[in-house]
Amino acid sequence: MSEAYSTLNEISRRFDKEDLVLLAKHPDLCFTINSYDLFSHHIFSRVKRQNPDKLITHEEERIVIQSEESAEALHLYPTWKTIEQRVEMEACEEVNRAIDLLESLECKHIYLLFPRSANFRKHLPIRSPKLDALGIEYTLKLVPYTIY
Repeated sequence: MSEAYSTLNEISRRFDKEDLVLLAKHPDLCFTINSYDLFSHHIFSRVKRQNPDKLITHEEERIVIQSEESAEALHLYPTWKTIEQRVEMEACEEVNRAIDLLESLECKHIYLLFPRSANFRKHLPIRSPKLDALGIEYTLKLVPYTIY
């Protein structure tokens, strides 16, 4: 399924038919789709639905999943960046930012979420020699996320 079709399918669920007809026919009206916001909202809704027993909050650029049993939270960072060839190279900037967050001890568990693509279909755990040398316990994963 193409990326454009997935986005249009998601929009069709949020707007009723009359809204879309008005936007399509009216010459003075237009709308812009923010793919990142749509992707983040989709992930938040799905995670909230799948984990009714956990406290889930959607902050600025992250989704935090907090369990009552554990003081440690899982931080999800959705990114609307399609991985085309090599995951390690194309996600380098996001991984470095996550390593900085883990080093600051702001959190212990981070998942970086990307749209699933032909070359990125499996979870990829990341180890950092810098964090390992500091003796920090952490989890860092790159996660392909299905939109449809």
